[in-house]
Amino acid sequence: MMKWLMGLALLGIGVALAFAGGRMVYRSKVSRDWPTVQGTVVSSRVETLRSKRAVSFRPEVSYRYEVNGVPYTSDTVAFDGHGAGGLADAQAVSRHYVTGAPVTLHYEPADPSVACLQCGDTGLANYIVTAVGAVFALVAGWGLLELARSGLRDDKRTAPQMRAKAR
Repeated sequence: MMKWLMGLALLGIGVALAFAGGRMVYRSKVSRDWPTVQGTVVSSRVETLRSKRAVSFRPEVSYRYEVNGVPYTSDTVAFDGHGAGGLADAQAVSRHYVTGAPVTLHYEPADPSVACLQCGDTGLANYIVTAVGAVFALVAGWGLLELARSGLRDDKRTAPQMRAKAR
């Protein structure tokens, strides 16, 4: 039973990773063809992320916009998978999108709450997450299939012995 639970957990993790990475790759590619609208940068700053081993920096850019009279806010700069990194890169993004500045952004027609400022680029990280997730899912699926097969083989081996004992 524990093998089944572990296999199902790994399958779930793999599918979730593949879906999340694949969705980011997809959005990166299709976003450049989304409609555009003018918006305004509400805030722009650099966030410092600290862990036990490292310090990284992430640009935090929030902007507001309207689609068909409905107001929205978003903080997605790009779907490229480069959320955190070096200070210079984060500062460059923050300086490019100054608070109060007008911006042209792309929004998803089916869900205008999904928007981005820099569209079309897909970072290597998204491809890696997608590939790792797919490999996890395939290996877990194969393992579960083999587990089921071995259980069926064991059942076939014990069935004739059970019938012989019943006689």
